Formats: sequence, structure tokens, C-alpha cells
Amino acid sequence: MSDFDLDLDHLDFAAAEDSVAAQQAAAALAAAEPQFGDEDDECSGGACKI
Repeated sequence: MSDFDLDLDHLDFAAAEDSVAAQQAAAALAAAEPQFGDEDDECSGGACKI
């Protein structure tokens, strides 16, 4: 057996696919939400105009 032989039998590719799909769905939901609230607000983005 070489030092470079890889044993992939212990990896769960189906669970990894599901995990990535869940992460992508969560990212898509977060991207759809407004990031800084109401655009008409003078303090949107945390930089209040004085």
C-alpha cells in the first residue's frame, strides 16, 4: 500500500450533499432578506446622517 492510497469507504457522500444543499438554501434565504432594513431610513446601514 502506497502512502498516497486513499480509502474513501468511510466517507458519507449522501450526507455531505444534503448538508451542502441545506447550506445553499440557507444562503439563498439570507440573500433574499433585506440587509439594512428600510431604504428610506436615514440610518440604514448603520451610518446615521446628522
